[in-house]
Amino acid sequence: MPEKVSAEESTEKHLPWTEKYRPLNLSEVVAHETIIDVIRKFAANGRLPHLLFHGPPGTGKTSTVLALTRELYESNHSNMVLELNASDSRGINIVRDEIQSFASTARPFSSAFKLVIMDECDSLTKDAQFALRRIMEKYAQHTRFCLICNYASKIIPAIQSRCTKFRFAPVPAEAMLQRLRHVVCSERVQISGASLQTIQRLGEGDMRRSLNVLQSLHLASTKITSATIHATTGLLDRCEVLEFLQVLFEKPMKSILNHLYRLKLEKSFALTDLIKEMSETLFSLHMSVQVRSQLLKGLADVEHALSFTSSEKIQTLSLISIFLHVRRTLTTSDNENQLSI
Repeated sequence: MPEKVSAEESTEKHLPWTEKYRPLNLSEVVAHETIIDVIRKFAANGRLPHLLFHGPPGTGKTSTVLALTRELYESNHSNMVLELNASDSRGINIVRDEIQSFASTARPFSSAFKLVIMDECDSLTKDAQFALRRIMEKYAQHTRFCLICNYASKIIPAIQSRCTKFRFAPVPAEAMLQRLRHVVCSERVQISGASLQTIQRLGEGDMRRSLNVLQSLHLASTKITSATIHATTGLLDRCEVLEFLQVLFEKPMKSILNHLYRLKLEKSFALTDLIKEMSETLFSLHMSVQVRSQLLKGLADVEHALSFTSSEKIQTLSLISIFLHVRRTLTTSDNENQLSI
């Protein structure tokens, strides 16, 4: 008879790895050692200030404060911590209702601070932020706030000045690889070191993204290979990028368009993904500084235009025109040896 699996084991088995491997304490947080040390000292001295965590997604902002609350409150977590996501309700009501109700309730037999965790607080309206600032002032005696956002510039100065700010930088490559190896070992994932490095590179410092990619690949295939990664994520192979660059420098406009449309049909990638791969590959090619800088500036302009929902078809033509223009500058004898692929 098949072995029975408990409900708890079944739930854990189907958990997203981003939750299953979320740090349980500050010691398990990946990277950000300096930030962790400072927060530990604040907690140990009982002088926790209002906190503002900002930085790119997937860098450990929420995981850090949740690990802190587990160490501070242990079994009393539910009474002492209020977790909110500002993107669920951007207006002033969430501040006046939920936050004020929680913050105004003092705990006469406890000296510990209550903690309000507000994720994605850069999506709060300005009115809501001003209301939040007043609540932070009014209940500072027994309530602390940890505000989490991607962009600190979207938080009003009046709130920023009341918080100790910490910027969470993208997770370094080696720290991310170490965590990914731990997950691979725990989940018994069959994957080569080179493929794991590709997943780390795909994450671009975003641990959450890397874990999601790894779990998706594991569900898609029993053994993760380079081919699996390229097929599942739409990542372009370096040889394909080099081939396309060669076409850009040697073929006429019509041939370039045909090659690109065929490549997009086969790989189903976005133009922004191609630009990213091309930018990285250009650094490995032998060319003059002037040519490389001209190409990178052109690619940056196209990527910037795409971020404002500009037509991908128009920007595709713009990308090709950049290379055609550079080709014209390489036709003279002085410049003919400035490029080799």
